[in-house]
Parts: sequence; structure tokens; C-alpha cells
Amino acid sequence: MKKYIGAIGIGIIVVVCAVWIFLQDILSVQGSVAEVRVANEVVQTLPLDRDTTVTIQGKNDMTLVVIVSEGSVYVERSGCPDKICVNKGKISREYDTIVCLPAQTIIEIKTT
Repeated sequence: MKKYIGAIGIGIIVVVCAVWIFLQDILSVQGSVAEVRVANEVVQTLPLDRDTTVTIQGKNDMTLVVIVSEGSVYVERSGCPDKICVNKGKISREYDTIVCLPAQTIIEIKTT
């Protein structure tokens, strides 16, 4: 019996994690706007119900091409060297964020 206690404990942890992930997906709210901040100043608010493409001038002479499409937002191109903001992909849920540290730019989904 003692040798099964570790396996049972791991099984319980896996089930709890799976339930947590499932509930996070169900309980998260679809956002309505994407707020774009550069150096902690709001420079643009993009409604997610209107497809659009904007160019954001970030800090350090870096530009980001931000696209709103089908209720989500993503960075198509960026002048930063590592492209983490581009690789983040599409976001659409409240409090989801895309961050480009070299450009000091944050895109956050909010509800209005």
C-alpha cells in the first residue's frame, strides 16, 4: 500500500491542475478593447469588434504593426530583436497581454 501513495498523490495533483485549467478557460471573459500603452501612457484603444491595422511608435525608435482581426489582437511585425511580442500570437480574453520590452509597449485586453 505504501508504494501506491506517491502515485495516488501525483494523480490527485494532475486532476486538480486539469480542473484548474478547465475552469480558467470557462470563467475568463472575452474582452472588448485592446489598450495600447507606450512607456505606461495609453496611446491607442482599439475596439476588438472592428478589424483594423495600426502602426505603433514605441520607444527606442521601434515600431510595431498591430492587427485587430476577428475579435482578437496580435503583433504582426516589430523592430525588436527577439520578437517575443510577435511570437505571443493572438489574444482576446480580459487581462491577456502582449509585451515588447525594447519598445516599452504593452497591449492589454480590457472590457468596457
